[in-house]
Amino acid sequence: MNPHAKSLKNSLYPSAITLLVLATLGMSTAAIAQSESNASNKSDSNFTVGAGLAYSPEYEGSEDYKTSVLPLINYRNGRFFAGALGGIGYDLSTKKGLSIGPVLSYQPGRDESDHERLKGLGDIDPSANLGAFVKWDLKPFSVNSTIKQGLGGDVSGTELKLGVGYALPLGPKDSLNFDASINWADQDIMEGYFGVTPEQSNSSGLATYDASAGIRRYGVGASWTHIYTPKVFSTLNAGVYQLGSEAADSPITTSRTGGLVGASVGYKF
Repeated sequence: MNPHAKSLKNSLYPSAITLLVLATLGMSTAAIAQSESNASNKSDSNFTVGAGLAYSPEYEGSEDYKTSVLPLINYRNGRFFAGALGGIGYDLSTKKGLSIGPVLSYQPGRDESDHERLKGLGDIDPSANLGAFVKWDLKPFSVNSTIKQGLGGDVSGTELKLGVGYALPLGPKDSLNFDASINWADQDIMEGYFGVTPEQSNSSGLATYDASAGIRRYGVGASWTHIYTPKVFSTLNAGVYQLGSEAADSPITTSRTGGLVGASVGYKF
């Protein structure tokens, strides 16, 4: 691939950390659209499409940033949901305000060509995660948790996310949502994304590093949603996260602190 094509590809597709931070901070427009559906009758159905831009680190732990295009595709039919960022799942709860069930989601990979510092570390292929979620909406507060297990692939460990949220209506057409979350990952995941084996050290020039299980990252975020018509809406997102000590001490990491800003427009059928 020539340098120009590579640069174009990198600007058009969301990086792994873009998707991971969106999922961690609960700021994705897909999640917002889904939460609007959850607030309504669980027998309702809707389909949302759109797109957005996100400015985020080039990889998890990078001090360099890139702009990516994000898809907004979200479908809900009763208690079944499917989305480009939220995965495919089913809400087993019939109780209003409580959602719990299984979810199958996408696990983004990482290419050593994504950044100069990753050269010699090899690629991490994308894979799938099978997990479970629970969300308790206390209005205006919410509590949520997700556990996921990798299905094959280069990195197939277990990760647990705990989060809290606060929804602040600003009127009939505007709302603010605040989130805080923390992610714990087992050794397989931490070693896969932040460890450096002797072979990788020889290829990359980085020092060897063994990453143990621990806090992967924690952060806070906010999103503002404006409804133009019953079908058209836009969202602005912003968030900041910190890597846990195991990830921050990795020679791959050049910045422990990362952030994300984004904007999107969606249409709800």
